[in-house]
Amino acid sequence: MFRQKIGLALGGGGPKGLAHIGVIKTLEKYKIPIDYIAGTSAGSLVGGFYALNKDIASIEKYVMDKNWLQILSYFADPTFQSGIFQGNRLEGFLDGYLHNAKIEDTKIPFAAVATDLRTAKKVELKTGSLTKAIRASCAMPVVFKPVEIGKYLLTDGAVLSPVPVETVKKMGADIVIAVQLYNDMEENSQIGKANFVQVAEESFSIMARRIANDEVKKADILIYPDVSKMEWRSLLKQDAKIDGIQCGIEIMEKHIGHLNLLMKKNSLQRFFQRILGGN
Repeated sequence: MFRQKIGLALGGGGPKGLAHIGVIKTLEKYKIPIDYIAGTSAGSLVGGFYALNKDIASIEKYVMDKNWLQILSYFADPTFQSGIFQGNRLEGFLDGYLHNAKIEDTKIPFAAVATDLRTAKKVELKTGSLTKAIRASCAMPVVFKPVEIGKYLLTDGAVLSPVPVETVKKMGADIVIAVQLYNDMEENSQIGKANFVQVAEESFSIMARRIANDEVKKADILIYPDVSKMEWRSLLKQDAKIDGIQCGIEIMEKHIGHLNLLMKKNSLQRFFQRILGGN
């Protein structure tokens, strides 16, 4: 029987990205193979970490072991030049797990999606420093300085591709599981009291979820975790981090049956196509 290739398209969403850990934990639990991963912003972080070693338990431990003081320290490099933070300390957090790895070193083919400010085009980073690629994909406008990689000046991938379904399809995935973290139904009743960073973040979120709604139509399975309560300050609380991961577990559990049926159906179709001389 011919096995279908499974691709994960992990969307952006800042701290909401903890749900990606739960999604992958559940796929591992049911022994669902992951053949390709494309990630945007928070999705590039979890996706890149997992693609490197295929060890979701170590990723969960790395995140959970960071206390509130360590989390705050990753934002302690203000610059106010094309972004509030330089992002160097965030790079330190990334490299603490990745240890100078290159994208070519990953056990699962991986692409980090970013946006080039010079050409206004999506960039799929598939070679070079894994740390730099993830940092570029996570460089939220206003908050972090853009990242220069080669000829590109890169900012957050969610500007153009919040849930990189098309990217992972091009990598070779037959079945795409898309994880969308931006909830179009959320209502922010506190925005009237927000500071300028929160206003910028909310504006960016509105734009990203509109684009994401179009992207995910091309996915075979759409995972939509209920992470509406996850905020940046949630990263400072252990119980909130646990809740974020659990959101991913719960929603993926609901889709496992559908995924298994889809895999069997597609495998049978490919099997008979081969027998009959089809493509």
